Amino acid sequence: MTSDVLIIGGGVIGLACAIELKSRGANVTVLCRDFSAAASHAAAGMLAPDAENIPNQAMLSLCWRSRALYPEWTAKLEKLTGLNTGYWPCGILAPVYQQPETRTNDQSPAYWLDKSAIELYQPGLGADVIGGWWYPEDGQVDNRALAQVLRTAAQSLGVELQDGIKVEAIAQQQGQVIGVQTNIGLIHAAHYLLAAGAWANELLPLPIRPRKGQMLSLGVPEFLPELPLTRVLFGENIYIVPRRNRSMILGATSEDVGFTPHNTPGGIQGLLQAAIRLYPQLENYPIQELWWGFRPATPDELPILGNSHCPNLTLATGHYRNGILLAPVTATLIADLIWSQKADPLLTNFHYSRFQAQTSTTTSMLTNSANFTNGNRTNLSTNLSLPSSEFNIENSGLIIAGKTFKSRLMTGTGKYRSIEEMQRSVAASGCQIVTVAVRRVQTKAAGHEGLAEALDWNKIWMLPNTAGCQTAEDAIRVARLGREMAKLLGQEDNNFVKLEVIPDAKYLLPDPIGTLQAAEQLVKEGFAVLPYINADPMLAKRLEEVGCATVMPLAAPIGSGQGLKTTANIQIIIENANIPVVVDAGIGAPSEASEAMELGADALLINSAIALAQNAPAMAYAMNLATVAGRMAYLAGRMPMKDYASASSPVTGTITS
Repeated sequence: MTSDVLIIGGGVIGLACAIELKSRGANVTVLCRDFSAAASHAAAGMLAPDAENIPNQAMLSLCWRSRALYPEWTAKLEKLTGLNTGYWPCGILAPVYQQPETRTNDQSPAYWLDKSAIELYQPGLGADVIGGWWYPEDGQVDNRALAQVLRTAAQSLGVELQDGIKVEAIAQQQGQVIGVQTNIGLIHAAHYLLAAGAWANELLPLPIRPRKGQMLSLGVPEFLPELPLTRVLFGENIYIVPRRNRSMILGATSEDVGFTPHNTPGGIQGLLQAAIRLYPQLENYPIQELWWGFRPATPDELPILGNSHCPNLTLATGHYRNGILLAPVTATLIADLIWSQKADPLLTNFHYSRFQAQTSTTTSMLTNSANFTNGNRTNLSTNLSLPSSEFNIENSGLIIAGKTFKSRLMTGTGKYRSIEEMQRSVAASGCQIVTVAVRRVQTKAAGHEGLAEALDWNKIWMLPNTAGCQTAEDAIRVARLGREMAKLLGQEDNNFVKLEVIPDAKYLLPDPIGTLQAAEQLVKEGFAVLPYINADPMLAKRLEEVGCATVMPLAAPIGSGQGLKTTANIQIIIENANIPVVVDAGIGAPSEASEAMELGADALLINSAIALAQNAPAMAYAMNLATVAGRMAYLAGRMPMKDYASASSPVTGTITS
């Protein structure tokens, strides 16, 4: 029988995903070349997102979520198998030899212990330890025990485990995986998951390299009745992990030597020297075992998770140092994606496309004639970064709720013919703010599937919007969901919301009363509210008074492309506003975008005019040019209008007969 899901890789990640998928009703097969060679066997089992001081916010969020899953996850596995995983929330102590600098991550629970305090807390540390950090929420699991428990659990649940199977190629036709070629023939499934760790790039062109790690274990001497260490020591280039079975795990080197096997004298000597410096009594402990393994490392040391270039192939690899820690959350996210077609917004930060070469400017992309439907090569080499100071013009950035943006063009994500077209258009627009309909992302509405993974949210500021809400109460609820969605994407401090309250289905005109009511409540809850409104100067002033971050008057009915139909009112709003005015809805052409900016608008939000153009990326770039041109023209100050002609050339000094 063909499996629902075929998993390539039988390490901790592959097995954890198999168990989660099987528990949801999937028929799962796992192909494993060599169970004992998996990186999980060569790890130390530390659960240390706080001690590692991870600088990447998305990665830190992922690690925190996984660590929080560990107690219940391991308890379920132990109940299912009757085996012990060695999960131990013992905390981690990170001694230091010199006064520490400010920690990169100041959001996690951490306590500084000076020299006297750390000596009381953990006797026997090296004489040159001057203090250390205590991370009470970190811990450990016995990685080898965990791997065996996962394997046993998978077997007991009915997962088909095939050992000694070497996958030689992933067979693809017309953008689909049709099977995997192995040493025993072609194996088929409905869906495929690549969880091959350091060997993943033998099958797909993923930027994963093996990073060799050497380790060893020492035994606690029999004459010591109690464990001398009951918490992990996380030192400089060394960690010491005490096990309840009276072993001390020392690790680990990090060597970029490919798949070069074996322990080396230099590697083991370096580990022993660092460990003895940190905890001197180890010099008298007997050596139990030496081993090595290969971590799957990516260039940014973050995992590759989520969809691939084939709709029936998912990726879960590249976990580098954190495969053990990330096993439970990876299993949950991957099972959600494969079995429930639910893409967690956090996955966008780990999509494989982040490694694809990006053009240095949108100009280079758009000057290629292949990108234009008429085939004409157009010169679009305008330098959009030309400083306004060249013209003695003060042009500060767009500031909304204390956050500064260089681009004054905002775009949306709806109505595009494909995700790829949307990605190219957003890049061509040069925008830094993209508005996203919270409801459509949550319900995976047409055109919004995979949206969370499609954009680089480290570079683009998400503006969640309450599109589809007909009442103030509904908009408030969706705004709260939008804030959580932004947090899951790694934008922890994003409190922006584009407020839309639209009960009118035909003309899509916003409800002024409902908008004001929702804005008042959301401001109280700490949101930076950007309300979409009719071009009503009095309403704009009231919204400013209740604390909105901007006002966003429409130029014409949304999606109509009618251009500036409310010019007079927008001019009044601009004249009286002390917050940014963003012209939103109705703009259909770059000339209209430029005109709106010439009025003195602080920014534009344009979606339909770009998405519905025959060449959306080219139109996005044109809107970019128009926004910049309009802003510069406004700052430059146009000539006064006259009722009569005025010659350009002087009339004095002319030649007469």
